[in-house]
Amino acid sequence: MSSFDHAPLALGIDLGGTKILAGLVEADGSVLRTWRFATPAEAGGAAIMQALVDAARAAIASLSSAHQSALRGIGVSSAGHIDHRSGEVLYCTPNLPGWSGMAIAENLRAAFPQHSRLAVVADNDGNASTFGEAWCGGARGVSNLVMMTLGTGLGGGILVDGRLIHGAHGGGAEIGHTLLVPDGLPCNCGQNGCLESYVSGTALGKAAERSGFWNPAPSSHELFELARQGDERALGLIREMAEHLGTAIITIINFLDPDRILLGGGVGEQGDLFLPMVRAAVSRRYGQRGWDPERVQSAVLGERAGMIGAAGLVFERVRHEEPVRSEA
Repeated sequence: MSSFDHAPLALGIDLGGTKILAGLVEADGSVLRTWRFATPAEAGGAAIMQALVDAARAAIASLSSAHQSALRGIGVSSAGHIDHRSGEVLYCTPNLPGWSGMAIAENLRAAFPQHSRLAVVADNDGNASTFGEAWCGGARGVSNLVMMTLGTGLGGGILVDGRLIHGAHGGGAEIGHTLLVPDGLPCNCGQNGCLESYVSGTALGKAAERSGFWNPAPSSHELFELARQGDERALGLIREMAEHLGTAIITIINFLDPDRILLGGGVGEQGDLFLPMVRAAVSRRYGQRGWDPERVQSAVLGERAGMIGAAGLVFERVRHEEPVRSEA
């Protein structure tokens, strides 16, 4: 029996600043198993790459022989500008020190010489999350999609006519680093005034510090809890962040006119409180010009979005390569 006679599986791996989340994913997006590992970010690029290899090895070694034979490939979701064709990190912020220039796909292939048939794919985490949500999440069947992941920072991904936008150098859809306020608050990318510096969990926490209302200042999670309890100071800071995001969304609408905009990440998932504020800001600023603010919705895959999307990108790669493989 050929290894390709089994129901196909892919190993999706999401590399974060503190954890590596891996999952065995079926061709319909169902997750069969997950694994968690620590990310040794402070140890630098080589150590991070080794941790990624070790995570993939541990996951594959724990699979049954049937699952191993059904495995089509390994997909990696990672921060940074990534050449999705070669799987190389072209640039990454200091969130992952020494990660710029890392050949993710090449290193993973070298680590599994006995599995040379496996497709190995790497893409930006925002792109992977966007693909995951469009494939089997909150935007299933949507061809024109913008996703923003609001967590520690602000990641993003853009799908136009069913295709991810990568740009010429892997830096397309870096929505968090579009300029919102010229010469504004500093960002760890080196610019000042990035959207991420005003709209993210980190930005909300820093806004609380600057406000002087609390000592010590609450975290972003605590601010949302305070807001739900009716704290007007917390509500004011969250409304201000929603206004900033609404401004950015107006620009996105004018450039792309997407069918849907999804908000994910820890902040984006506070939909009961945050989403109505964002929709109101969009409605107030955009007016009656034919784009319904209800199209701004919450993502549904949660922390698994990048992992599932990375696996989905494996299936996408294999789908394009299988005619070549069958002729070999």
